[in-house]
Amino acid sequence: MNILQISFHTSPFGSVGEFDSGGLNVYVQQISKQLSNENKITVITAEKAESFKTVNLEFYSLDLFESGLSVDDKEIHLLEFKKQLETKFDLESFDIIHAHYWLSGLVAKQISEELNIPYIFTSHSLGVFLEGYNKERVDCEKMVMRSSSYITASSQYENILISESYDIDRKKIKQISPGIDKEIFVLDENLKRENILLSIGRIQEQKRQLDVLRFLDSFRKVETNFLCYFVGGPSGKSGDDYLIQLKNAVKEFNLESNVEFLGNLTQLKIKELMNRSKLLIHTSHFETFGLVAIEANSMGVPVLTTNQGSLSELIENNVNGYLAEELTNSQVNSFVQNLLHDDKQFHKFQMNCHEKSKKFDWKNTAKELENLYKSALI
Repeated sequence: MNILQISFHTSPFGSVGEFDSGGLNVYVQQISKQLSNENKITVITAEKAESFKTVNLEFYSLDLFESGLSVDDKEIHLLEFKKQLETKFDLESFDIIHAHYWLSGLVAKQISEELNIPYIFTSHSLGVFLEGYNKERVDCEKMVMRSSSYITASSQYENILISESYDIDRKKIKQISPGIDKEIFVLDENLKRENILLSIGRIQEQKRQLDVLRFLDSFRKVETNFLCYFVGGPSGKSGDDYLIQLKNAVKEFNLESNVEFLGNLTQLKIKELMNRSKLLIHTSHFETFGLVAIEANSMGVPVLTTNQGSLSELIENNVNGYLAEELTNSQVNSFVQNLLHDDKQFHKFQMNCHEKSKKFDWKNTAKELENLYKSALI
């Protein structure tokens, strides 16, 4: 198959963890790599990035805007993006289109209607997640979903959410789990673990890093021997302000000796950090899946989360982590203390985590997507 992957608003092959770069980028990068083993893949973005070609995989940036531009401001470049697609590429040569995020979906919908090429849509994030409910975006997402051949959902939570919130026939939604890069996230059981806690994600209010700091303030009353690293850069229009708020909270809670902001790191650096750590704290309010959680588990790192949606499908209490309604309570404190001080208990968690993560593989994700593409073509 000749497959077009559209990632309009963010470059999939850029660094992850700042601006609009997150799980979507890893997803597109990984499925494109796997699908290119037996198909011709073209990935196109509007964000400025370095284009490249490898065997069966071509990546093009149309260089319409810088990565730091807000999503709202990127939207105005949609018309120019489509014009350049039509000018620079033989769109009729593609068998199928896979659109990532609602802005890419709008472009794919137009191309599909004009050239009769089927398209698959993956949301990665949804308008119903936003504070205040963004009706314009939700209406666009609904239009894109209804026009697509199929919609992928990364979790049962997302599957139900799309069906109920967007009034989409469940038969049109195909649940396909993301995977883990088995070449990067390799557990090293010989490395000595330290009392390191991690919070990994773009710095934005929706990720709720302030809740992590409140937990650390509470936890420090029973335990002082720990260090928490925050990994990720500011994202969105208020990201810089939120980072300032977090740093002010560190001072207010007198956590300077327990907290460090590392900014954006490569996946290799994150892997190295996970191989030294004992816990990932996950506080994101909304997730269609929770990629960082399974990556942490693959490295033997348990996950403490307050996410009652998709993370409840990944985390089992006292097996590969702990699912809590809120972080500042004695049960959570006891769970974390045991991880830090009971080596035997931690090793048990470590093995459970690694075992739980084995079923997630990008090769399987790509194979399921390839079958879905073939169904759309039929």
